[in-house]
Amino acid sequence: MKRILKITGYILLGLIVLIVGIGVYLNARYNKANEELIKEETSLSDSNASFYHFEFENDSISEWSMLPRPKKVIPEKGQFRWPQRWQVISNEPEAKDWVSRLLGNGNNEDRSEAPIKFIKNEYLATEGYTLRILPAGIEIMYSSSAGAYYALVTLHHLKIQFPEIMECVTVQDEPDLSIRGVMLDISRDKVPKMNTLKEIVDIISLLKYNHIQLYVEGFSFGYPSFKELWEGKETPITPEEIRELDAYCKERFIELVPNQNSLGHMQPWLETEQYAHLAECPEGYDIMPMRKMKTTLDPTNAESIELIERMMHDLLPNFSSNKFNANLDEPFELGKCKNATLAEEIGIGQLYLDYVMKVYDLAKAEGKEFWMWGDIIGKHPELLDMLPKDITVLEWGYEAEHPFDLNTKGIKEQGLDFMVCPGTSSWMTLTGRTDNMLGNIENAVLSGLKNGARGMLLTDWGDMGHWQYQPISYPGFAYAGAISWNSRTSRNLPLKRYLNTYIFEDKNQELANVVMEMGRSYHFEESHLPNMSHNFMAYQFGIADPVLENTIYSAIEKKLPEFVGEAFIEKIKGRFENKKMFEIEALNKHLDNLETELNGHIDEGSITSTNGTNNEIRNELRNGIEMVRLGAEIRNYGQQKENRTSEERIFHLTEMQERLALIQKEHRRLWLLRNKEGGLDRSMKPFQNLENQINNLLKIEHGGEFGKQMERMKEKLISGGANWYLEK
Repeated sequence: MKRILKITGYILLGLIVLIVGIGVYLNARYNKANEELIKEETSLSDSNASFYHFEFENDSISEWSMLPRPKKVIPEKGQFRWPQRWQVISNEPEAKDWVSRLLGNGNNEDRSEAPIKFIKNEYLATEGYTLRILPAGIEIMYSSSAGAYYALVTLHHLKIQFPEIMECVTVQDEPDLSIRGVMLDISRDKVPKMNTLKEIVDIISLLKYNHIQLYVEGFSFGYPSFKELWEGKETPITPEEIRELDAYCKERFIELVPNQNSLGHMQPWLETEQYAHLAECPEGYDIMPMRKMKTTLDPTNAESIELIERMMHDLLPNFSSNKFNANLDEPFELGKCKNATLAEEIGIGQLYLDYVMKVYDLAKAEGKEFWMWGDIIGKHPELLDMLPKDITVLEWGYEAEHPFDLNTKGIKEQGLDFMVCPGTSSWMTLTGRTDNMLGNIENAVLSGLKNGARGMLLTDWGDMGHWQYQPISYPGFAYAGAISWNSRTSRNLPLKRYLNTYIFEDKNQELANVVMEMGRSYHFEESHLPNMSHNFMAYQFGIADPVLENTIYSAIEKKLPEFVGEAFIEKIKGRFENKKMFEIEALNKHLDNLETELNGHIDEGSITSTNGTNNEIRNELRNGIEMVRLGAEIRNYGQQKENRTSEERIFHLTEMQERLALIQKEHRRLWLLRNKEGGLDRSMKPFQNLENQINNLLKIEHGGEFGKQMERMKEKLISGGANWYLEK
């Protein structure tokens, strides 16, 4: 018995020594990392030249505030007075409906009437038009119904800007790009209500867009064949709603194109018991540091393509479009688990191509033109000449520096059609990245035009909870629509005037400046992160020790080449090398000024035709500002807490606790104004995790000194352990 106790004692002593040894090592690891961090911080500059700055040469090239700018405006003699009624002269059966919807009745008290005559002219460009506004009436020449409609859209803008009388002119106009589209992410928790989708369609219709997609992954579409997987759990867009929206879009000459991811981004399906076995990596894959996920189908399993076929049979019949975007992007785990041996034999590119051709055959059997993202073939350019020539490749990239010119040249040389796909830079930022957005869109459109793009598809994603409010994306909608129609105006646009006049309907001409300046909050951060902002990521990390935060960002930086390629990382390496101090005081002053401007005027009962009340937009922007402010304080608290007394920590934690409670309550209210409830609780989990963390830290601060010391030791061990794990 004594011998057993003795052996047990040795084992326990060994375990204690091991634990202490690990603790000592991790503490040493932490101290070393902290010393390096302090050394790095002392070398940081006060400014950061790596931020992309975009400036307009002139915001007012003429008195017209419409977008897109017409290609040519020729003054005519006389003035035109808007009539009370229109005499529509046209062979177009829907012309009266267009006139009624876009022009309505005049504002004059008299019973005046004016002719509006539609004249077919086959020699004009497909969507082009000639609009003559003369004292006696209006003439519209066009070659297609869309051209006639766009002439009326121009008249709609002029009627709003000049509601009584205007100078006579002739407008000659046509688009630079034949396809001008928007893609809305409805799959990252936020599924818009039908009225919200129609409002967005109305906005982009007035910007002369002709294409829209709703990005579908998981159960954001109510697949009839899979009701047991989503019914009672999600609130997807239904087949009936798709058909209703399709008809609504067609009335506005917008093509609603079906969209469904078909290889990667399949996590919601692979989390179900029925389809878990179809994962390429059943145990998950480290997509980001310390974040294992199952997102990619096993491309060699026949059941994978059978699943996609059933999904397509449910989705495609609800659309009148002859196109289908199968996505097929970011299959992160492809060839890394089940098919590792096969990938070694034939190559990742061939493994990918073999699967792509299976989905392509399904789409062709449905009579659909096949579209796909170009990220994987960009990494495997040898695939370009192996793809069928009737595929349209979607070249995407969301940074201002993305090599659209180089990449699209390669696609075009292989005889493939392509679209350029920039983004609104709204997602994972809280309030956007205005200058990056403008530069990214300009780069995409001008490169696309140079190399023969079929069109432009502006993406509006919602990664990691879709927290940004819809107005944050409106500057991107307006700018991309304007320059994909008339690219020569890319640096010369009345963008703020357009937003205030036609989208926000803000008589005080304030909201556009607030929105665009909110999108410059990232300039106060220490570096310009690709696709995200530091203040957004603070909600994901919570209150983090500086060593832990720096370790995570370093790990993300090392992971980025896997997503965007070494060449692009080399292109933006200045963002990581030229860091500066986090300018939290300057940021808060910037936000204070925006809040003052936002609160300066309240338009009681001002109802807009597109976005609900003017005041609710202000509430969205106000809560967005508060979210940025709290994100900054979360990070600042983590960096400064060791320099503060317990009383100071309690004060700051209590302030964050109160602010977070108000933000959450308002965010829920604002979400439900525009969107279905479905993914709201899932989206708000980081808020709730942060709330729990703050409550726990307050409890520790109100406790004894021993508890505070133990909490600090735990933080150091966790940070040291993470540093060892991620840096090894």
